[in-house]
Amino acid sequence: MKYRKILKQVFIWLLVVLLAVVGYFIYYIAKNISFINKGTQANQVNLDLTKNVNILLLGTDARTADEGARSDTIILVNIDPKDKKINVLSIPRDTRVDIPGHGYDKINSAFNKDYFDDGGADLAVKTVESLLGLPEDGIPFYAVVNFAGFEKVIDAIGGVTIDVKERMYYYSWTGDVKIDLQPGVQHLDGEKALEYARFRYDAYGDFTVDSEGNVHGRIERQQELLKAIVDQTKDIRNLWRFPQVAKAIGEAVNTNLTPSQITKLGLLLKDVGSSDVQVISFPGVPDLIDEISFVVPDYDRLKEIGSEYFSLEIK
Repeated sequence: MKYRKILKQVFIWLLVVLLAVVGYFIYYIAKNISFINKGTQANQVNLDLTKNVNILLLGTDARTADEGARSDTIILVNIDPKDKKINVLSIPRDTRVDIPGHGYDKINSAFNKDYFDDGGADLAVKTVESLLGLPEDGIPFYAVVNFAGFEKVIDAIGGVTIDVKERMYYYSWTGDVKIDLQPGVQHLDGEKALEYARFRYDAYGDFTVDSEGNVHGRIERQQELLKAIVDQTKDIRNLWRFPQVAKAIGEAVNTNLTPSQITKLGLLLKDVGSSDVQVISFPGVPDLIDEISFVVPDYDRLKEIGSEYFSLEIK
């Protein structure tokens, strides 16, 4: 009897400790990711996991949170919560689009508040919805990160291993862009990963399509980087490792996703790898219009892509 009593006491003690540890981590996660866009709950968008989820990812060329910026990187992500599959479309920043209320311009201008009074994430979302023929609120969520924030997130996940396929070297005459990477497989910290993601000073530039329809240039590298991050962060997409990156994400990202919604998506996708990510080729070609360099898209094909890969309805 005494032995059973001791076992019972030990079991109760272990249970209390377990609950305390789990409670601490839940508290730590909630505390740290509450940094993300405080106050969004008042205008919270419902996360309905009985439908697909569209999120527009915007990487800006701002170096500080207050600096006027254009969207240097534009990636539309569709998450299928049923099959745990992800569709990704990278949209070149020079894409010629009809920006609602402003006419035709480069798509990265839609985010720039210095360019349009109503510029920002909402106008960028509306522009992409129009481009792909999606209904209003067809892209309910967005996440915006600037250069400094990108570096912080990459450092928080422990860096990323990438095969750098060519020598990457570029110093701008103003000194604000410095890129210096040697070819070969290497582990990049946040600063070097940003250099890899920004480089476009080779024969391919930002966006080039070969005769077989394959995309090359910075767009291709950003897609490779995204897949590498997906593969290399499986071990942190769980309750025990996530607190280590939560604070960095909160300080780096401006989003209308709430902390609880981010947690749900993180746990939903905890086992997703790059094989579950389908990259959709962007249908467009570089061209000069009135001596301005654009990527001119196949507007009809983009409407088909919107319907086929970015519908909110689960097929």
